[in-house]
Amino acid sequence: MTMEQSTATFTSVVVRILSALSFITRANVQYSSTTGESGIAHSPSLFSRGACAIALCLALAGIIADPTACHAQAPPATSDSAMKPDVHAAENQIANPTDENNPIEEKTTSSASDSWGPVPTKKASLANLAPFFLPFLNNGPVFGMPGTDAGDFRDRTQLSGDWGGLRTDLARHGFFFDLYSTSAYQDVASGGLKTGNSSIQNTQLSINVDTGRAGLWPGGIFHVTLDSRYGSSSPQNTFTAGSSVPQYTGLAFPGPFFVHDVLPTEFFLLQSLTPKFAVILGKANVLTHADQTLFGNDYKYYFANLNFNKNPMALNFYNTSSLAAIGVWTPSQRVTVSAGVYDPNSEANNLATKAFDRVNVYGITIFSYKIGGLPGQSWAQYNWTNKPKIDLTSPFGQLSPSEFPQGVGALLGTPSSQTLPINYKGTSWVTIGNFAQYLFVKDHPGVIAEKLGSGQPLRGIGLFGRIGYAPEETNPITRDGSVALFANGLSDYRPNDSFGLGIYHNGISQRLKNDIAGLTGATATVKNENGLEVFYDVAITPAIRLIPGYQHIWNPLTAEVAKNERGTDVFLLRLSLTW
Repeated sequence: MTMEQSTATFTSVVVRILSALSFITRANVQYSSTTGESGIAHSPSLFSRGACAIALCLALAGIIADPTACHAQAPPATSDSAMKPDVHAAENQIANPTDENNPIEEKTTSSASDSWGPVPTKKASLANLAPFFLPFLNNGPVFGMPGTDAGDFRDRTQLSGDWGGLRTDLARHGFFFDLYSTSAYQDVASGGLKTGNSSIQNTQLSINVDTGRAGLWPGGIFHVTLDSRYGSSSPQNTFTAGSSVPQYTGLAFPGPFFVHDVLPTEFFLLQSLTPKFAVILGKANVLTHADQTLFGNDYKYYFANLNFNKNPMALNFYNTSSLAAIGVWTPSQRVTVSAGVYDPNSEANNLATKAFDRVNVYGITIFSYKIGGLPGQSWAQYNWTNKPKIDLTSPFGQLSPSEFPQGVGALLGTPSSQTLPINYKGTSWVTIGNFAQYLFVKDHPGVIAEKLGSGQPLRGIGLFGRIGYAPEETNPITRDGSVALFANGLSDYRPNDSFGLGIYHNGISQRLKNDIAGLTGATATVKNENGLEVFYDVAITPAIRLIPGYQHIWNPLTAEVAKNERGTDVFLLRLSLTW
């Protein structure tokens, strides 16, 4: 493919996306001008929104369609034996950590042609044995793992490349340094708490030390992540969609109220004790680990709305960062069982404030399978906590009329400026599940297992979704469900592009609806919240992503209560860089 063809293709991508977004805006204006009503009339109907989303999807379909037939990729020239670690030897090393303290059995070089697969070690290395762990922990690509390209600027997977060979040497000796930055420009075009635009800058630095490659001991990974959020200076200027959970997941990092801070959101040891059992000890980020689907749930590259990256009920139980002790058991390749305890008090800006005076106890079962030869995965998860929650059956003691607005704010999760007589229930629980199933895979069958095993996204089309239930007495959202169509790498000319279309439903607690109606004299009525998101990820290079997206939210909870708004339109443009 020539440079002229590549430029023309990219220009066509941008033109079609902008044309589709322009159509959505015109549809909104035309609808409003023909109705001329107030309230819900200013938010186009479900049919209108669906038509707009379909128009954008048709434009995206035109972008990814090749002028010629697509052919299946040829299998890689590298032999299977060269790409796979000696699993049995590694398992023996984990179970019997008595080898010499020598990090690398053979002298390594820093040539860009080095294999990104396993490296010779004296001690068992999780980066060799289970390479999917590192991209899973980072929630993003890792330099030095399979899929890395350190060559030409247009093809490299990390912008800063190989650092003159140093980065490859570090990775081969067990030290992985990865930096991700996502710049987001959001415009609440209508509805919500406040219309207008704002900017958000998220930066993530993740450092991993593979103890086997480093020659320390077998089967361990030290993981540390620093997160920051800059840009618009206050939640009032960013959480402007007024929905029950953030319309942009980046607003939850390093914490919803931590702006202009650089904070450690993760630092833990992942240690394999036997070939089938491992533990995680330290502080973990619950937004990037638990409840992950097989594909499509990284806000840096794919869906922006938190409903498509995490079950929304999680925010009622967990802070973004929590001290944790977790056990992971893998009885077979198809089943993983995990259980643990999280501290509900710790956050990114503290270490152990009242640590474990209350607990979140959870269990997860993950099933991997194939349907028609296509990979799929499902999670089933249960969580119980004894950290008190507001009793929505009778949330307050005696309130004066002047305290009613603060009471409404407390029910919606807004910190109160004054002490209120709040009634609590001592325990609560939630059960959630998710699924992800590929419907079509473009990759050659010979590389599918290898890519899944190393955490690389497949080229193809898939469907994923989430569902959850929690008791109405203690949870603002008591029923939720979402489903999304995700496609990646369908065009041979644009193998790194992706797009998605998803819808979600958040069922609001009837007890909460009654409470808000009582505190507002029935002037505010709460309905269940629904939303739609569509995005297209334009891979200018594998390391540079430009991602326009559009969301419409019906009955956004906070905006509905505060301003009687029945709809919100959000346009989001992200620039994501992998360094």
